[in-house]
Amino acid sequence: MEKIIHPESAPQADPKSNNQGAPAGRVLIAGLVGLLVAVFLNSAALVTDAKRLPDGASRSLALAIWTPIESGASFLGLTWPRAAGERLLGRSEPEQSITLFLEPTEIETASKEEEWLVEGVEEEQESKNSAIVGLAETPESVWSSDSRFELWVVGDSMVQFFGDTFVSLAETSASVQATSEPVLASGLSRPDYFDWPTRIAEIMTNHDPDAVIVMFGGNDAQNIRAADGNWLERFEDSWLQEYQRRIARIMDLVTSDKERILLWVGQPPMRLQGFDQRMQLVNKLYRTEAAGRERVQYVDLRELFTDSSGKYAKYLPDESGKLVDVRLSDGVHLSHWGGEWLSALLLQELRTSPKINELWDR
Repeated sequence: MEKIIHPESAPQADPKSNNQGAPAGRVLIAGLVGLLVAVFLNSAALVTDAKRLPDGASRSLALAIWTPIESGASFLGLTWPRAAGERLLGRSEPEQSITLFLEPTEIETASKEEEWLVEGVEEEQESKNSAIVGLAETPESVWSSDSRFELWVVGDSMVQFFGDTFVSLAETSASVQATSEPVLASGLSRPDYFDWPTRIAEIMTNHDPDAVIVMFGGNDAQNIRAADGNWLERFEDSWLQEYQRRIARIMDLVTSDKERILLWVGQPPMRLQGFDQRMQLVNKLYRTEAAGRERVQYVDLRELFTDSSGKYAKYLPDESGKLVDVRLSDGVHLSHWGGEWLSALLLQELRTSPKINELWDR
């Protein structure tokens, strides 16, 4: 016989039961937080994937989005779990080398006197210390007159990591006005993404700075489109000639005023061998063009950011001998400390360089 249960005696659901589903809003927030964490943890891989995209607007846009995210994640230390896992699994990115097409080009081979000198530890530390001299200890500067000395720093994401520091250090002098203008994922290879010659011409016309500091190269090791619309394969003769022409154009735009000087900052050593080789090649082009211009000075960063054996170093001793992190985990960009070192070096070049002081003495 079927038992009849009255509604009054039926079991009631416990409003505090753990079987209750979570509110939709809480689930959505948790999902968004998880997604954000995943993006930060995988930001290095996303940047790598972006670099592998074919040349074009999509690649430039992807780099512009993911590069600052990866840099922030690296600064916060959020990229190490994935990097550690990749190393344990043997999946870390190999350091691929490339063939440098140097023989067929017009570029002169460096003499033995121009080869990098590997100093002893004491000499190396003394050299680095001299690059971080306090502003009050430097000789009389070129901007000690009553008129304000205007400085501009332009370039790609490398400038983003030291530009503000440089401006702060430079403007400790009441006679200096400094401006930093970085554009992520930019360079000289892709004016369709950002046209630096046009922008620099605008700065020279509208602001007429006394000195300009530029730093390009990190995004330039890619195919470029010539004036006739044809694509030039990177590092072939035609590519080298066109890229060198673009370097010369920037230098001539900046020095169109006979009283203005230009510091062209070379790329620092890179962690991955293949990328470092590419940056050494573009550095050689920068150095070659700067050598033929009186008011252009090439600033070499290799000695400042290598260890006693002349190799890439993420950690280097400061003036007290304490190891500091001078590079981000991507093996490319400068850390906060690295930015301070570079800023101090550039200010020292502006204050003490005989080449620059000779121009102001005329």
